[in-house]
Amino acid sequence: MNVSVNVSRALDKFRESDYAVAATNFLSPAEKIDVYNELIARIGNGISRCFFWGGSRGAERCATVFLPEWEVPDAPPHAMPLDTERNLRFSEFLASRPDLAGEIGIRLIRISGSGYGRLGHRDCLGALMSLGVGREYIGDICPVSDREALVFVSGKISDYVCSELRSIGRDAVKAEALDPDPLFEIPRQFEDTVLTVASRRLDCIVKAITGKSREAAAELIRAGLVERSYVPDLKPDSQVAPCDILSVRGYGKYIIGEDTGETRSGRLRIVCSKYI
Repeated sequence: MNVSVNVSRALDKFRESDYAVAATNFLSPAEKIDVYNELIARIGNGISRCFFWGGSRGAERCATVFLPEWEVPDAPPHAMPLDTERNLRFSEFLASRPDLAGEIGIRLIRISGSGYGRLGHRDCLGALMSLGVGREYIGDICPVSDREALVFVSGKISDYVCSELRSIGRDAVKAEALDPDPLFEIPRQFEDTVLTVASRRLDCIVKAITGKSREAAAELIRAGLVERSYVPDLKPDSQVAPCDILSVRGYGKYIIGEDTGETRSGRLRIVCSKYI
């Protein structure tokens, strides 16, 4: 979605929040960064009333939530767009204030299948969008097992999804809407691997992930197909730091870890975790 549209909607919600809790639809991490940076420039100290919330701890897709001045909890000031500490404090606050959590309007849908077909992230997203549900109404999707997935959605469409979602792929499913527990943390599944690279340059790491040549890796980067911590990085010589999240279109998303030593030829060994 266009950045200016997201910002305009966030500003409308900010004005509404003078008197009541107000929240936008879900934003991707990249959209969240764009909106945060624009809000800092446009509302100044009003940013203290702003929180990003996706229904649980660790959610990546979040609504922009604004509270009235008198409801703002004691929380750390924003330190960066994707602020983990502020998010954790807000989850504790919402756990103590279920009335406000309900006003935000995020619901959790538990999807249960027979186990005949795997309820993967892409499968669940495709099934929801085939019902005509826009991506902005769908938050994080968390496959728990082959036969169960958790999906955070806007309360506006939760009843519709529960009544209309009958199958995912070839498997019959049942959808049940729940009020999310703010203290719940989304379980993430990772596959650990070790990359052997010449340096921590972005093109070297993309080369190791994709198995392509360094020149081909550089082309992927310059084409905008590589994101570092949810922002496209167009510079092949950028240095990738520990804890950076690297997304390479068509090859997945990775948390880049620390160096664990060198090979005899002087190449670095870097542990990374791939989202699965």
